[in-house]
Amino acid sequence: MLVLLRKHAFTLWLFTAVGMAVIFPEPASAGGILRPEWTTHLGVAIIFFLQGLSLPTRSLAAGYKPKRVHVFVLTWNYLWFPVVTGLVLVPLSWLLTPELCVGFWLLAILPTTVASAIAFTSISGGNTANAIFSTIFSNLLAVLVVPTIAVAYLAGEGVVEVSLGAIFVSLTKLLVLPLLLGQVVRQLIRALAERLAGVSKVLSSGIIVFIVHAAFAQGITSGFLDGLSLTALSAVLLGVVVLLLVTSILIWLSAEWLRVEQPQRIAAFFCASQKSLASGLPLASSILLAVPGIFDSAAIFIPLICFHPIQLLLAGLIAGRLVKK
Repeated sequence: MLVLLRKHAFTLWLFTAVGMAVIFPEPASAGGILRPEWTTHLGVAIIFFLQGLSLPTRSLAAGYKPKRVHVFVLTWNYLWFPVVTGLVLVPLSWLLTPELCVGFWLLAILPTTVASAIAFTSISGGNTANAIFSTIFSNLLAVLVVPTIAVAYLAGEGVVEVSLGAIFVSLTKLLVLPLLLGQVVRQLIRALAERLAGVSKVLSSGIIVFIVHAAFAQGITSGFLDGLSLTALSAVLLGVVVLLLVTSILIWLSAEWLRVEQPQRIAAFFCASQKSLASGLPLASSILLAVPGIFDSAAIFIPLICFHPIQLLLAGLIAGRLVKK
């Protein structure tokens, strides 16, 4: 039992954060004692600094080839996943609020996970070096791709009227500069940075839990979540499950066209089918912080929070099957 709790501790903390926000929303609401209007900014910057501190950029060369594996992963991360998401949303959109639909679109353009994609690739006998390169490259690219697509979508829909240049300057300060600073510090004190890797993961997870707590607390005080129906939540869960199953099947089948060895196909599958909560939630937060007052952040986070534990469960089942084979 303890092993099971430890394995899913992060997911349990996320749901605990949501529960605490429902019971005690005032401290983490705007103007509350936790001051989320600036602590959230600080938390996002710290997360990206820690990501820069932990990126093993010099070890990427080992998994660089074949390049078509990484092109496949990026294409699924940022092109085909949104296409499938759009098809899934067609029959569900009338059951979802506009904020939940935006949450699904944001989920669709997020990068792959790092830790879990590499771990499942390793467990399944996949090419770990390829997985390391693909996951890190996908997350580095996400710093530019995700805000660009999201802001372009908001501007195109007429949701927000603001200078795109001003938004990108804000996102650069919040995301890119901390990431680069972390990488510089890593090069200067590499041994210390590697020893801090475990602490960095725990601290980043704690900050993510706080961001989720603050978002839902604000949703409670604003009254948005009170009006969220059980039908809408059921539609989110159904959409997440269908999206994950359809994309997983299509990714595994299309990976055969790569004409690579089985370990590389396994790496391509896990890197293309996973979506990162650790990078995705700070990215989503940074976009919402750059365009405040447009959407309720709690609603935006709901599809991603539901997707995270279900993708881990499915990946675990698939990894078990691959190990047996």
